[in-house]
Amino acid sequence: MDTDYLPQTIVFIAFALLFSYLSLLRSGGSAGPTGSAGRDEDTSALPEPLLFWLKAACLFAVVLSGVALVQSVATTDWWPIGFMSIGLLAGLFLIDRAANLLTKRYPGLSRPWVRVRPGNGYSALTANGHEGNGNGYGRQSDGTAADGSEEPAITKEELTSLDDRDREMLRSIIRLDVTTVREVMVPRLDMAAVEADSPLNAVAETMVSAGHSRLPVYEETIDKILGIIHARDVLDSLAKSAASNSNSKSKDSLRTLVREAFIIPETKRVDDLMEELQERRTQIAIVVDEYGGTEGLVTMEDLLEEIVGEIEDEFSRSRDAQVIHQADGKVLVDAGVTTEHVEEIFGATIDTTEVDTVGGYVYQRLGRIPQQGDSVVTDSLHIEVVTMLGRRLRKLRIHRIDEGAANPSS
Repeated sequence: MDTDYLPQTIVFIAFALLFSYLSLLRSGGSAGPTGSAGRDEDTSALPEPLLFWLKAACLFAVVLSGVALVQSVATTDWWPIGFMSIGLLAGLFLIDRAANLLTKRYPGLSRPWVRVRPGNGYSALTANGHEGNGNGYGRQSDGTAADGSEEPAITKEELTSLDDRDREMLRSIIRLDVTTVREVMVPRLDMAAVEADSPLNAVAETMVSAGHSRLPVYEETIDKILGIIHARDVLDSLAKSAASNSNSKSKDSLRTLVREAFIIPETKRVDDLMEELQERRTQIAIVVDEYGGTEGLVTMEDLLEEIVGEIEDEFSRSRDAQVIHQADGKVLVDAGVTTEHVEEIFGATIDTTEVDTVGGYVYQRLGRIPQQGDSVVTDSLHIEVVTMLGRRLRKLRIHRIDEGAANPSS
């Protein structure tokens, strides 16, 4: 066997294969971790400029070694060299195009051969700042779901087609990993709780009046939480007592029915808490400060409301129950009370057509997230922010400011 042109052949084949691999690498990287084209950022393991110059060097080496190979075979005629050069350029172009098309149509094809790093533009939406989405079900760094299945990418077209409410929900989800429990908890002053020695009849009455199915149980002070009492346990005990003709007095004490409380620090992130509540299969957590004192409580419903807004059911209090007339003539209302209802109470007009609730009106007038103590003044009303629940308004105090005003109607 003639080995005079063996070195040129080896160099030609090696650089041709390297060029093919670099084409696959560049195409697979630009398609992103999930293989979807159209993303602005490069996600390949090597920087884009380095890939470009490596491909250029391989192209030069392939052509040069090909020409040397032809010269070693046909040393007299020029036309084999010309045809070889044209054929090489055409072949390399086809290899590059084929790699690009294959990685776009079959994104999994390049995954065993190409290592990619997650991109920057969409990682906040797919992973919420983590490798997963906070609960173990998010997209992994290779573009697959946690169970290994393929997940469709979120395209720019899908993002631009979202309405305002969808965009706000996405923003709320992204904010979960930077929001602490302290921002969304029910403060201790607004907590409904029962003392450990309370009779079960009194506990049931408190649950009915507060509208909660779970209540913290404390001993002596609210800083000493013993646990959580569930309405189901209270009703079960009362029902058994009624069935045994014991004059509805339960033989069980509240202490025997208390379940262990889930205690968390006020600095815990909301997304982490949501995952832990799911794992523990519980709906409520007690929030404490660095010294162990009770700061408030937070429920799964509070966390979900951070994403979708206020959640109400058939047991939510009516709007009349959300209005408290105080002795000084002022009225304490929930932020969700409608502006029309406030107008009915005071016989005044709130000039707005863009919002329906008095809380929304305060947001509109302030143009920012309200803080406790902020106030808004209309032609005849003074509206003061009394309490906040995270970034949401909770309670507002309203009174008339015009002279000779009539008392608010009950």
